[in-house]
Amino acid sequence: MTDPAGKLHIRLDPHGVRIDSTRPVGAASLLVGRDIAHATRLLPVLFSICAVAQAAAGAAAIEGALGLAVAPRIASRRRRLVAAETLREHLWRILLDWPGIMGEPADAAAMARVMAGYGDWRAALTAGVDLFAPGAALPAAEPAAAPAAECARRALADLGTLRVFGRPPDVWLEQVAGLEALAAWAGQTDTAAARLVHRTLTAGQAGFGRAGVGALPPLSATDLDRCLDGADPAVDAFVARPTWDGQPRESSPLTRQLEAPLVQDLRRSFGNGLLPRLAAQLVEAARIMAGAEASAAEPAPGDLPAGLGLAQVPAARGLLVHRVRLCDGRVTGYRILAPTEWNFHPAGVVAVGLAGLMAHADPVDLGPLARLFITAVDPCVDFELQLPGRPQ
Repeated sequence: MTDPAGKLHIRLDPHGVRIDSTRPVGAASLLVGRDIAHATRLLPVLFSICAVAQAAAGAAAIEGALGLAVAPRIASRRRRLVAAETLREHLWRILLDWPGIMGEPADAAAMARVMAGYGDWRAALTAGVDLFAPGAALPAAEPAAAPAAECARRALADLGTLRVFGRPPDVWLEQVAGLEALAAWAGQTDTAAARLVHRTLTAGQAGFGRAGVGALPPLSATDLDRCLDGADPAVDAFVARPTWDGQPRESSPLTRQLEAPLVQDLRRSFGNGLLPRLAAQLVEAARIMAGAEASAAEPAPGDLPAGLGLAQVPAARGLLVHRVRLCDGRVTGYRILAPTEWNFHPAGVVAVGLAGLMAHADPVDLGPLARLFITAVDPCVDFELQLPGRPQ
């Protein structure tokens, strides 16, 4: 049965790295012709992976097209909900995938607690209001969501203390701010995350996957509209294999956390290799557990004509862009540009990083290292990896 979300096919052979995708990058066209309310309800159903980020970007894009201002309390709840979803996605990798790559059992019990805590957090923030209805507002008498949401966040922070960091996340952020402190933490802490960091350091693999692919710079609505406007075949090609200034770019937790002290220090030694990527995911998870919100999901700055809206939101795996055109209350055009297409571009950061792995890794370690590197960049869909000399 074909996976409706699509799949990445990644092949390593002596001639290089090949990445093919069956992701339905034009699926947003299914929203065309729908009225605004129907399109808003359908968005998170069509795009169920990071559905909150998708709904937030869609609502902000439609609000931009309609010229609607977002109520501050609605914007705050949307930001916190996107942050909660991002934490859930990071913990899925940290608790389930990272142990498996080391040959350890996944921490399914902890992940079950994460899912329950995320459900409580979401219920607290969405109680009594459709957060993603364009122009949504909270009634004056609406009880504050803060106490219940804060309780859910603290429960996840407690779980992070026990199963990820070995100390409170805010303390970990303060104490583990450089390579030396990270190495000491990894050698002294009995969690799968610490063991993976320790193994990566002691095996000399911290810089594996280093690639000369730059971060996606901040883009305005005008910049993005120029890429997402025009004839369908040309835009389809851009959405499937996006470039900026003629070059593949990266948009990921690593590029979001470039200013974090730990990530800055690791990059001085290892560039954008494996260990800085693992650390960036840990830093972002710790920051959310400690109470940091995601950036706002708002209409992108720039002058666009009436009826056209474009929004950006920092989804778990990178920048998510929605562009919508409305006429007489109906969607006449819809485009979505997702981070997976930047990061898994055939000549992008994963392809270049894997080529470097093939050149430097012991052939015995290539399979697990390649899977770890791909997981650290983090596609939003399943992937199939074919190694050199292995039958398809």
